[in-house]
Amino acid sequence: MPDVTKRTSLTAIVIGLIAGVLAGMFGVGGGFIMVPLFVMWLKTERKTAHATSLAAVVPIALSAAIGYGLHGQVDWTAALYVLSGSVFGALYGVKLLSTLPVRTVQLAFAALLFISAVRLLWSEQPHQLFTGLTANVLLIIIGFAAGVMAGLLGVGGGIVIVPALIIAAGLDAATARGTSLAVIIGTGISGTAANIRKGNVNISLAMITGFAGIPGTLLGVYLSNVLPGKVTVQLFAILLMGIALKQLPKGSH
Repeated sequence: MPDVTKRTSLTAIVIGLIAGVLAGMFGVGGGFIMVPLFVMWLKTERKTAHATSLAAVVPIALSAAIGYGLHGQVDWTAALYVLSGSVFGALYGVKLLSTLPVRTVQLAFAALLFISAVRLLWSEQPHQLFTGLTANVLLIIIGFAAGVMAGLLGVGGGIVIVPALIIAAGLDAATARGTSLAVIIGTGISGTAANIRKGNVNISLAMITGFAGIPGTLLGVYLSNVLPGKVTVQLFAILLMGIALKQLPKGSH
């Protein structure tokens, strides 16, 4: 495993803090910001950045989920349905990460961010549409899709899990975010275990970034409960679009 210099460690701490705040605020793992910052600031190889991000997501999601849990904002039943699909999706995503060309992974990441931003701007407060067996099956399917994204792109998948929990489980936005983070813990562990076996993870970098993100999540959870929801969601969407544009490949590889 590559050595982590003092300068790299300090940069990783900053990345972790930023990811932690955003994870706490929006119920995501923070991978959407860690991946591009690993690549741009630390010059991490693209696939290593995705795998390392997913590993760093685990402690960040854990601390944020605890924060929401203390407010009673985690629905464990809904979390189990989503998790039953996401842990297997993460394994498949890791397999894709090892086989797809870097350019394809880069384009997929940019597309995910852009589509997520458009969805947020279009309808940041979806309403419950499904109940009963249909809702439970949908949660499992969404969980699998989120797991694939986690394993392939190094993101927690919260950007699709949160609205799915609202439309299929009838959760309020805050509880959906907390439940999403609980799911991301299991998804991240599943995908990271597979990535470690394939030698894709910079473990030192993941640990520094992930644990540095913990205090950031506490601030993020606090902000999510005091700031106007519509404003924060719109700012988040604009951020996603900006990152997506930066991720587009330049020229051919």
